Amino acid sequence: MSEMRTVRGMRDLMGSEMLIKNYLMDSAVEIFELYGYEPLDSPVMELWETLSAKGGEEVEAETFKFTDKGDREVGLRFDLTVPLARIVATNPHLPKPFKRYALGKAWRYDRPQAGRYREFEQADVDIVGAASPAADAEVILVALEFLRRVLSSDYMIRINNRKVLRGMTEKAGVREEQAYECFRAIDKLDKIGRDGVLIELDERGIGENQSKYLIDAIAIKGSDSKTLEKFEELLERSKIGIEGVEELKLMADVFEACGVSELVEFDMSLARGLDYYTGPVFEGVYLGKPEVGSILGGGRYDHLIEKFGGQPTPATGISLGIGRLIEVVLARGNGTNLTKDLDVFIAPITRSMIRYATSYQTKLIQAGVSCEVDLMDRPLKKLLEEADLKNAKFTVIVGERDVANGVVSARNMTSKETELVKMETLIDYILKGLGNSR
Repeated sequence: MSEMRTVRGMRDLMGSEMLIKNYLMDSAVEIFELYGYEPLDSPVMELWETLSAKGGEEVEAETFKFTDKGDREVGLRFDLTVPLARIVATNPHLPKPFKRYALGKAWRYDRPQAGRYREFEQADVDIVGAASPAADAEVILVALEFLRRVLSSDYMIRINNRKVLRGMTEKAGVREEQAYECFRAIDKLDKIGRDGVLIELDERGIGENQSKYLIDAIAIKGSDSKTLEKFEELLERSKIGIEGVEELKLMADVFEACGVSELVEFDMSLARGLDYYTGPVFEGVYLGKPEVGSILGGGRYDHLIEKFGGQPTPATGISLGIGRLIEVVLARGNGTNLTKDLDVFIAPITRSMIRYATSYQTKLIQAGVSCEVDLMDRPLKKLLEEADLKNAKFTVIVGERDVANGVVSARNMTSKETELVKMETLIDYILKGLGNSR
């Protein structure tokens, strides 16, 4: 029989990995709701005409696209933003700003590598209807609060503005129709280095002097206001470029007021490859090991909703890469403390005692006590060993003689003391004991 495997670029999550995923998702939802975002869900499959509306050279190559049994061209969603744009376009009366969060899987037919899978989990927040850079700052603040809770250190969010990039290409003398070619090349700086970007620019028809100007400009980065002053000096007399810098300045003021300036970096090399970005763009990185690439990303996309037939609507958002963060949390050893200890392990001595054991379990669970019944017909010694393995605080031993007398044996797994407890007082006894141990 051949070995059964997962599809290339996809993976199973079990044990500590799944506990970490749940912890990250739960943390994200808690933070999103604290900031006033409401939940939204959408199908994992969309019509191809919907997915292709986003545009850009990557969509066709990276989408899991196929024909369904009704001979319709469909595809698996490659992010959670395109479904949002479709929903907003077809629901024009949504109150603005519309602040939503979404959690779910997305798929990209990308080359699998460390930290990168073809199936991955995301947690997104987006603000639709707000044109102010304050909205861009807010989604970054949401992400920073999430990272503070789940990592506490070793992270940073890089920020730029597509208008700054356009001003840079304008100052370099690059034609407007070639600007996106420059953005795509610059976006690969971390992967292929300075020389690689120069080669890419040359292959995309950008002149030598233009390329040299661009490669020198994208070296500017920093967290303080002086960095944005350098942006301003470089982009002097570029209307769109200065407009982008002014937007970044407002965001910088917000970050300073919130005490998070040291956690962001304004980086002129950040482009992000997606063509639909129109203003601020951002990308989060983990500074420790393992190197997993970006752990979050996003930006402003003021024209995307129009592509789906909607009214002109400003929008911005950020996406947390849950899959990559699972690897980070595992490497930091933070996943071992996520398993919750069991309150009560119920040990039926014989199979005939199962009915009583499950009856006690039902009542304990209804009282909010975590409780498990042994289902393996094991001897008492093995049952106590199993209770220890599960870090149970109490073991309730259900034997025929005790049941006949209307009692059970309750064993405190810390003190190793055992008491006979009347069945009708078992819940109160356990709750009192847990109150002392919690």
